[in-house]
Amino acid sequence: MTRSEHRDEDLIEVPRVPAILKDEDGKEAPDGLLPRTALAEDLTVIIPDWSAPFEDPIPFIIRVSWVDLGGAFSEVYRESFDDTGEKTLIVPREKLKLDHGTYSLSYEVSYGGNPLHSHPKLVTVDRSPPNDNQEPDRLIMLDVTGDITDDYLSQYGEVRFQVPLYVDVKTKDRSIYFWTKNPDPPDSEIEIREQEFSQQDIDQKRLIITMYEADIRHSGAGQRYIYYRLRDWAGNRGPRSTLLPVFVNLSPAPGTLKPPKVPLSVRGLIDRQHAREGAVSQRAVTVEIETYENPDPSDKVLIQWNGHDLAPLDVDPGKQTQVATVPWSTLTADGLGPQDVWVSYRIQRGGTPTLPSAETWVLVNLTVAGQDHANAPALLNSTLTRLEVYGARSKQRNKLLTVDFGEPAEAHLPLYDTPVPGEKLFLYWGAIGTPVAEYEVELGDVAGKPIKFVIPWEAIDQDKVNPSLLTWYTTSNGVNLQQADVTAVDVAIIVIENLPEPTFPHADWNGALHCCAKPRLWEGVWVHINGNAAFDEDDIVELSWQGCLGRNGTDPIDGASDMFETKLTAEQAREGFDVHVSDYERLIAPMVNNGSALCSYHLKKVNGGIGNSKSEFVIINRTMPSSAVCGPDNDLCEE
Repeated sequence: MTRSEHRDEDLIEVPRVPAILKDEDGKEAPDGLLPRTALAEDLTVIIPDWSAPFEDPIPFIIRVSWVDLGGAFSEVYRESFDDTGEKTLIVPREKLKLDHGTYSLSYEVSYGGNPLHSHPKLVTVDRSPPNDNQEPDRLIMLDVTGDITDDYLSQYGEVRFQVPLYVDVKTKDRSIYFWTKNPDPPDSEIEIREQEFSQQDIDQKRLIITMYEADIRHSGAGQRYIYYRLRDWAGNRGPRSTLLPVFVNLSPAPGTLKPPKVPLSVRGLIDRQHAREGAVSQRAVTVEIETYENPDPSDKVLIQWNGHDLAPLDVDPGKQTQVATVPWSTLTADGLGPQDVWVSYRIQRGGTPTLPSAETWVLVNLTVAGQDHANAPALLNSTLTRLEVYGARSKQRNKLLTVDFGEPAEAHLPLYDTPVPGEKLFLYWGAIGTPVAEYEVELGDVAGKPIKFVIPWEAIDQDKVNPSLLTWYTTSNGVNLQQADVTAVDVAIIVIENLPEPTFPHADWNGALHCCAKPRLWEGVWVHINGNAAFDEDDIVELSWQGCLGRNGTDPIDGASDMFETKLTAEQAREGFDVHVSDYERLIAPMVNNGSALCSYHLKKVNGGIGNSKSEFVIINRTMPSSAVCGPDNDLCEE
C-alpha cells in the first residue's frame, strides 16, 4: 500500500528533525530547510511516541523512508525496539540522498500486523548559493556623488551602499562586506561586518549595507574598494562581487550630474536609419553630457550604454556639452531588440568615479526582415537574393521585349531567411520613387518560398526602352529597411507611334456618312488603311471601331464597338486595304442623329514589333432635315 492509499486518520505523527533551521521565534524554516553544516553529518530523526497497545512484548520495527518529494515509500534505515515511546534514530549520512532539492521523510512502525504509517515531513537540502552562485553585481553607492569627502563623513557619519537585487533573493540572506586598499584582495581579507535582509527589505528592493565613518577614517584616504559576498540562511556562500572602487579625499567633487541626452530618430527611437544618417556625418548615434558642477580638465566621462562601457571621453570645461559616439558594435551588443536600454555616466577624476548619473532610457530597435549582413547598418544587403524579371509573353530572364507591350511583367525571388508574418517586401522599378508592387509575409511562409511580384504595365510604360533599367526590392518589418542588390533589366519595347490615321473613303467632303451615302449605311461602312513602309507581309493590323453619340468621336455607346483583324498580304502592306464594318444593327444603326464612329488601328508585326495609329472619326447621321430617319426599310434617297 502506497502513501497515497492511506487515509489521514490512519497516519501517525510526523517525525521531527532537530537540525532543521528555526527563526528567532522558534518557527521552523519553510519546507524544513537544513543548514549546510548538517549535510556533513548523520541525520538525527526523532520518532514520536505512537503509543500502540500490545499485550506481549513484540519487537517493533521502525523503517525510515527518505525519497524525492512525491516519491513512494522507500526504506533507507531501520531499527528494532521492544517497547514503545519516543525514539531517536541516527540515520547514517551515506544512506541519504543529499542532492539539492526537497525530500519527503516518513517512517512506518511494524509490530506483527499491518504497519502504521506516518505523515511525511518535508526536508529541504539547499546547495545553491545565492544569485545562482554567479558573481554578484557591484555595490551601488547611495547619496554620495563622486568621492567620499571629509565634509560628507562629518555631516552624515556613514556611507550607504545598495546590493543590487538578485533573482533568488530570500529572507535571511546576508551580505558579508569588505573594505580594502587592495584592488585584487586575497580570500583571507577580513570582513567589515554583515547585514541580514528582511522580507521588507526585499519587498522594497532596498538591500542596504552601511560603512560607518570610523571604519572609513581608520582605513585612511586614497583609493579604496568595497565588495561583498552573499550567504543564504542554509549557509551557502557565493563568490565575491565585482569590486566597487571608492576614492576618499577632501577635494571638491564633480556634482549635479544631469541625465545624459540621446538624440533619437524622427520616430522617437534608435533605428537603423538613424544610425545610417549619423554614419554619413561621422557621428552615428551619440550621447550628450551637459555641464556638471566643478568640472576639471583632468576629468573623464565614463559612459555606459546598457552596461557596456564606451571609450572614456576627455572633458573640455570650455564646452557646454560633451559628445560621445556609440559604435554599432555597442548598439548591437545585447541583440537587435526591440529593447529599452539605459544610458548613464560617471565622472572620473584620478580615483574612484562618481556615482552614476540618473539613467536615460531609450528604445532601440535594430531588427530587420530577412537575414542580417556584415556591413550593417548599411541599407544595402548583398546577402538578399536579387530579383529575376520575366516578360508576360517573351519569358526571357531580365528582358522585356516588344511582344510584352501592354502586359504586366513578373519578378521572382525566393523568400529570405526566417520570415515573420506581417513583414513586407516592396519592389521598385526604374526612376519611380514609390514601390510599384509589394508582398506581405503570411502565416506559414518559410525561407525559400517562391515569391512573385506583378509589375503593372503602367510602371513599365514610363520607360519602355532602357538597356539597363534598374529594379530592386526592400524588406521591412515596420521599423527598419534592407535593400537587395539591383537587377538590371534590358527593356526593349519598341512601339511605332503616330501611324497615319484610318480614312473613310465614302464620306462626303464634310467627313460625314448620311442617308444618301453610297454605298448606303445599312450596307456597311468601309474604313481604309493606307499602305506604309512600317507594314510587312504577315503583319496583323487590328482596327478598333467605337460608335459614339457625339459627332466628333465622343460619348461612346455601350455595345457599339468591335475589333477587326487583318493579316496583311505583301500587296496590302504596300498598297493599303479596306476593312468592311458590316454589322449594321449593332455598330452603325445606334448613330441616329449626328453621331460618329471613332477608329484607330494597332499594328502587331510578325517580328514582335508593335505600332499605334492616330485616331480619326467619321460623322454618321441617319436623320434627314425633315427629321425622318432612314434605314434599310426606309431609303429616303432612292433615285
